[in-house]
Amino acid sequence: MSVSFSLENDTLIVAGKLDRFTLGAPTCYRFPVTTGDITLDLSQVENTDTAGLAWLLKLIAHYQLKHQISIINQPQQLLALASISNVLELLPLKNDTRS
Repeated sequence: MSVSFSLENDTLIVAGKLDRFTLGAPTCYRFPVTTGDITLDLSQVENTDTAGLAWLLKLIAHYQLKHQISIINQPQQLLALASISNVLELLPLKNDTRS
């Protein structure tokens, strides 16, 4: 399964696998146009690897140029990768409980 997006109000739902096998297509880097602040919902992400983490950081950087952004429903696998990659603090997690 490839990665897909759907924009519902101010929530961008990301679905599919975020890995090196699915993120090679140029369409993965054509992010939807938004007009306001955005919430990334990752509840439908099935799998992620370091390529998926890098892609997510690119997505965040894209939207942070003009909008406030937050992430909800982040998979534990993604958090573990971000932690061992020392980039966890770059993820704008909503209801962030990290100390």
